[in-house]
Amino acid sequence: MALQGGGSHGAFTWGVLDRILEDDTLEIIGVTGTSAGAMNAVVMADGLVRGGREEARLRLRQFWEAIGRMPGFGSLLGSLSGEFQAQMHLEHTPAYQAWDALARNLSPYDLNPFNINPLRDPLMKLVDFDRLRAQEDLELMVSATNVFTSRRRVFGRKDISVDAVLASACLPQMFPAIEIDGEPYWDGGFSGNPAMFPLLRRLPKCDFIIVRIDPMIRVVRPRTPHEIQDRVTELSFNTTFWMEIGALAALLKLKDAGLLDRERFGRILFHIVEASPELEKIAASTKRNNSEPFLLYLFGLGRKTAEEWFARHGEAIGARTTFDFKKLLPDEHWGDVSTFPA
Repeated sequence: MALQGGGSHGAFTWGVLDRILEDDTLEIIGVTGTSAGAMNAVVMADGLVRGGREEARLRLRQFWEAIGRMPGFGSLLGSLSGEFQAQMHLEHTPAYQAWDALARNLSPYDLNPFNINPLRDPLMKLVDFDRLRAQEDLELMVSATNVFTSRRRVFGRKDISVDAVLASACLPQMFPAIEIDGEPYWDGGFSGNPAMFPLLRRLPKCDFIIVRIDPMIRVVRPRTPHEIQDRVTELSFNTTFWMEIGALAALLKLKDAGLLDRERFGRILFHIVEASPELEKIAASTKRNNSEPFLLYLFGLGRKTAEEWFARHGEAIGARTTFDFKKLLPDEHWGDVSTFPA
């Protein structure tokens, strides 16, 4: 599985995972995630390693319930329904405006000199990172971006840690960079949302499910400074995703043309689970809304989306790919690939 980041919208992925974990015909053998996707990945993996599917479902719920109890921009919205909050623009609330006024002039190093990260505590309580590093049944990867070099670093199973996960979710506007091995790291979405190739290389013949939450399409033109900045961030995070998807599409097109080994490059069946029409209607600022009703609304949307996906494509698991990556490569750009030199 590959799990995208997206702040509080990661609760949608929680719902998708909850539905998938109900299906005892599916065995999860590997997961890669970035930002909120990284947190979902390690919490789920810890549950699977400890006690199986039900334990994974329980720990995911405990993690997101802990997120919902934290003080945050949505703290004053608790009496409003999650569906109503999904229609709100968080940047119009007093709490968000107060934070924004400070953030325009002060960095996280000024506002948070002791580098307190509220996400550390629930991760440390719910995830046994020593156990995850020691186990060999489940491939696990999270990615972060090196502030100095701009390069992606993928933390695999053997070097996974709470700092690696926090680095993967470190938005530079909100948190000081996470230092690992003497170097600072920011959110992995800048360089891989999520990183897929490192995991794909390690997998046997299997199905690869991508859970996508970051909206590609916004039908309303950004006009305010908040809307413009949020859309710039979405575009940058989506660019890394689509560049990796485009590379996959290129390999599959060459495989179909007989220029790459079919057994080696055709062993993975690809699927994408997403709720684009619904998530694209939700303001980007709500990615910072951690109120419990809103998280539960997204959880329900994720479960519903996964249920509908299985109703349409369940028979394809183990049989065929349901997302045609090759359509991302226009024929006029590639021409006849059969004429490529061997």
